[in-house]
Amino acid sequence: MFNLLKNTFPDVTVNSEEHDNTVDKAAAWSKDIPADILEKIKAGNEVPPESVTVWIDPLDATQEYTENLVKYVTTMVCVAVDGKPVIGVIHQPFTGFTAWAVVGQGSNMRPRSSYSLNPPKVIVSRSHSGEVKNFVHDAFGNSTTIIEAGGAGYKVLALLEMPSSDTGSIDQADTYVHITFIKKWDICAGAALLSALGGHMTTLKGEDIDYSGTPLNKGGLVASVNVDHKTIVERLPNWDPEKH
Repeated sequence: MFNLLKNTFPDVTVNSEEHDNTVDKAAAWSKDIPADILEKIKAGNEVPPESVTVWIDPLDATQEYTENLVKYVTTMVCVAVDGKPVIGVIHQPFTGFTAWAVVGQGSNMRPRSSYSLNPPKVIVSRSHSGEVKNFVHDAFGNSTTIIEAGGAGYKVLALLEMPSSDTGSIDQADTYVHITFIKKWDICAGAALLSALGGHMTTLKGEDIDYSGTPLNKGGLVASVNVDHKTIVERLPNWDPEKH
C-alpha cells in the first residue's frame, strides 16, 4: 500500500506503521473507483499535495492477530487535508467487509438507532485495561459496562451499525475511550468515519486531533456518534496521559 500510494502520488506525505525499505516501482493505482462509492460521492476539490497526509495501518491489532483473535484485526487507510481527516477506510480482512467514508460526501456506514450515556457501554483497549477501568468508573459510575477489545479500528466499528451478514460478531459500545499515547495511523481512519456521520473523536480534553506532523497523539482520545460529545468530555476526570 505504501509503495502504491507513493508511486501514484509522489508529492504526498505517506506515513505507515509498517513497511520495509523495498521500493516497488511497479505498484500503481489503476484509478478505478468501485461503483458503490462512485454512487455516493460527488466530484472532489483539488488540493495541493503538500496539504495531504496519508496514514496507513497495514495490521491493526497485531497482538490479537498473534493470538488468533482475528475479529479485532483491521487494515486502515486515512487521508487528511490540512490535518483534518477527510477519507477513512477500515477493512476487516477476515470477513472481507470494508467500511469507508468521505467527509461531506458519503459513507457505507451509519450510526445505530440508539445509544445510552446513563450509563454508557465504554469500549477500551484490552492491553491497557487496568487504569482505564478506574478512569471510566470515575467518569460514569461503577455500573458502567466496560468492553475490552483489541484494535482501534474495531473499537470505532463497535460504535456503528454493522451489516451483520458481512461482519460476524462485533461488540456494541456507546463511546470509545483511550487514556494513553496512541499513534495517528491507529485512529485517523476511524476519526474520518465518525466525522462523516456527525460524530467526534477528540482528545480527552475535547480538543481536535491534528492528523499531520508527528505520528504520536499524546492527548488520549474519546470517540462518539449520535450523542452529546461535549457532555461525555465534561464527565471525564482530569487526566494527563504524559504523566502516565
